[in-house]
Amino acid sequence: MSRQLADPHASMLSFQQGLRQGILDISRVRPHDDLYSHFDEPARGVGRLTYVRLDESRKKIRAFISCIMNGQEDGAPCIAVGCAVPKALRGKGLAKLILQDAIKDQVVMAGRAGHAKVLIEAVIDVENVPSQRVAESVMKVEREPITDRESQRPAYRYTATYETATGRQLDGQG
Repeated sequence: MSRQLADPHASMLSFQQGLRQGILDISRVRPHDDLYSHFDEPARGVGRLTYVRLDESRKKIRAFISCIMNGQEDGAPCIAVGCAVPKALRGKGLAKLILQDAIKDQVVMAGRAGHAKVLIEAVIDVENVPSQRVAESVMKVEREPITDRESQRPAYRYTATYETATGRQLDGQG
């Protein structure tokens, strides 16, 4: 059993390596000039859409977010998200921006798939205060204290519901 929550930073470093090696297919996310996505299946039946904000060379990650389909609630897809930013670029609002952009794109895709709403969920270690601030700022929902199933560590879960027809957040202030 792991003693740590899944670490999006480690995933970002792995993704960065794949980018440098040219082994990842990425697609531009419109209308953004610097936002790209990559879809893969890390385990059978588990879809993951990774968004990266890249520098001008399209080789260096400025911000990273992984979105994994995490079941459904009342017929609405639930997407688990995890963000990371390279240490040298932290504190510049890049995590907030990529989380906002990924949520908007997930809302659009859920609507195109015929869903009336989509749930976005972030589970963050109680010691990761910077990530908590990002989730609170963007998702604008009350956090729920939990024990993470995999790591058995104390964590906070943030779950926000968005209406796909309007993009309006159905809970919180967003």
